[in-house]
Amino acid sequence: MDKRTFLSALLGAALFAAGAGVVVARDNLAVLPFTGGERGEGETIAELFSFNEELNAVFTPIPRTSISRAVGNEQRFQLSAGMTDPDTIAAIGRQLGAQYVVAGNITRLGSRNLLIISIMKIDELRQVSGDIQTYARIEEVQSLLPGMARNIIAASGVNAARIDKLAVVPVEMGGNINSHEADTLAQILSIYLIRSGKYAVYPRTATLAQVQAEYSTQLSGVTADENMVRIGRGGNPRFVLSVAARRLGSQNMFNAAIIDMESGAQIAGRSENYGALDEGIEAMGRLAGRLTGADLSGLIADMSGEAPGEADARARAEAAEAAARDRERAAARDRERAAARARAKSGGAAFGYGILNLALGLGSYIQGDFAGFGVAFLSYGAATGLIWYELVELSADDDFANVPGTIGIGIAGFAVLYGFIRPFVYQKSRALADVLDSIQVAAVPADRGRTAVRFSYTVRF
Repeated sequence: MDKRTFLSALLGAALFAAGAGVVVARDNLAVLPFTGGERGEGETIAELFSFNEELNAVFTPIPRTSISRAVGNEQRFQLSAGMTDPDTIAAIGRQLGAQYVVAGNITRLGSRNLLIISIMKIDELRQVSGDIQTYARIEEVQSLLPGMARNIIAASGVNAARIDKLAVVPVEMGGNINSHEADTLAQILSIYLIRSGKYAVYPRTATLAQVQAEYSTQLSGVTADENMVRIGRGGNPRFVLSVAARRLGSQNMFNAAIIDMESGAQIAGRSENYGALDEGIEAMGRLAGRLTGADLSGLIADMSGEAPGEADARARAEAAEAAARDRERAAARDRERAAARARAKSGGAAFGYGILNLALGLGSYIQGDFAGFGVAFLSYGAATGLIWYELVELSADDDFANVPGTIGIGIAGFAVLYGFIRPFVYQKSRALADVLDSIQVAAVPADRGRTAVRFSYTVRF
């Protein structure tokens, strides 16, 4: 057979195969039972995924009976929450002969019900993509599955060969953080990082120190066994995401750093604070955007169940609420200052300090008026000294008799008058003012046209 005849026969065979409809081999897809939920909800959702026509057009779903048997043999899966244990997911996938494995989690974050799915490519142990949806009632989940299936199909067609590889190690926790909540937020953060297109994500069960050791081992040319290097048949990622969940008082925070394993340098480090757990989805989206430099606002709105533009509107509303709280706090401070000034003007506090000044200027000292205290104290001291000199050192026959005593009595009178008047001049609220302000002084009419002074003290409950 000459070359032209051979090519013609080959072309004819190809055309015949095309006309006959050659079946193209499709990757096997295992949809594991979703963890969480109640009364078989996880298995029901997995079945619905397996029956999705769009998925069946792209993948060959593995029968549910085979999956149930494999999961039953893998006890660690019972304790796993979705993609929190990638080694277990990969072990089940290999046992089933699946190229892709979908794992999901039905969970709750604050007051929000979440459905989280992730898809792993088994030969690379890479988390291909993921999706998050919120719902009010479990019956709503069925309507969410087609959109999530389309996201899985789209993600499986992405070529990640030229994207930087990022290993994600388990979250570090501190400050009485709930481990389930921290793991859920870490899953959400990983999904945002994948969907940003900046990194190909490889979930890990090893610590940051172990990953560093594994990377160094690979660079040295030594082949580590599978128990040491958990990245499967692909190379170890050059970058690692280290995440710490912390709590400071009532404030929750997620601190994330991306480390270059080759240089050991931190190439990005960000922290995101949030109050209630309900804000966790949006907080992880903002954190991923800051780590990658990508605009994820549309994705955040989609994953949090908000309508387009609603995230921005909510952010503006939150900013307005924060500004209103600041204005209220400022108004409260102004009211307190006005109340303090009103107390000072009422005369009760000043009168109390004036009475206390009879004891060597004690009232001014407590009030914080050290100049007034000094004048009163020195005046009392001078008056005491002159009177003592008159009584002890001088006799009745002395030419200066009665002079020091007279001057001393005059200074004492000045000290009394000055000490009583000074608090009315020096207005500065102190803690004792609240007590002294309960003293009320008022002029009241008396018999025969006279005027009397009434003192009263009010006890507040």
